[in-house]
Amino acid sequence: MEPIEKISEILNRWAGIIAGIILAFMILLTMGNIVLRRVWVPIRGTYEIMGFAGAVITALAMGFTQNKREHIHVDILISRFPRAVKKAVFAVNTAMCSAFFLVAAWFVGLRGMTLIETGEVSETLRMAYYPFAFVVAFGCFLLAAMLFIDLLKLFFLKDPK
Repeated sequence: MEPIEKISEILNRWAGIIAGIILAFMILLTMGNIVLRRVWVPIRGTYEIMGFAGAVITALAMGFTQNKREHIHVDILISRFPRAVKKAVFAVNTAMCSAFFLVAAWFVGLRGMTLIETGEVSETLRMAYYPFAFVVAFGCFLLAAMLFIDLLKLFFLKDPK
C-alpha cells in the first residue's frame, strides 16, 4: 500500500500547488481588472475566467485537503459511540464518499468527451469547456483515491488518524 499512498500524496501535492498558482493568478486578474476599470476598460472575459478557475481550484484542492485531514467533520453524535461503532461508521462513510466521487469523476469525464464532440465554447472568450471538465474529473478522481486509501488504512493499520 505504501507505493500507492506515496503516488497519491505526490499527485495531490502537485494538484495543491497548481491550485495555489491559479489562485494567485485569480487575485492578480481581479486586481488588474479593478485598476483597468478605474482608468480605462476592464479586462474582457474576467467573469468567465474566474468561473473556470474557481472550478479548477476547488477540484484540485479536494484531494489535497483530504490528505491533510482539513475537511470539516462534525462528530458530536459519533464521538459518544464505542470505538468499534466509530470505525464502522467511518468505514461506511468513507466507502460511500469514495464511490460517489469516483462516479462523479466518471460522469464529468464523459461530459468532457461530449464537450469535445460538440465543440462547445464559452460565450465571451470562446474558450473550449472540455479541458476544465477533465481537470474537474481528475480532481474528483484524486479525492476518490485518497478516500479509498483512507479506507484501506482503516482496515490494515491500527489507527488511521
